[in-house]
Amino acid sequence: MRTKYKKQLKELHFSDKLALMATGILLVAPYLLSYKAGFILMAIGLGMLTPQVYRAKQYNLVLLNAVSFVGYVLQATGVL
Repeated sequence: MRTKYKKQLKELHFSDKLALMATGILLVAPYLLSYKAGFILMAIGLGMLTPQVYRAKQYNLVLLNAVSFVGYVLQATGVL
């Protein structure tokens, strides 16, 4: 059964693998938002999630991710 799971992971598109990693980052990041690292992790997670959403042609979520990414980067750099 374990080899079947590994085979399924190998068949995933690169954007899907990025999305899996992004999900892990986005699960942790909200708990760190009181620190600068939380905003950086949120920006990284959203950036990694965007290719999968774009590939799925969900352009409203692409725009939402882009705007949120900019907001988190500005927050992390101290502009906001």
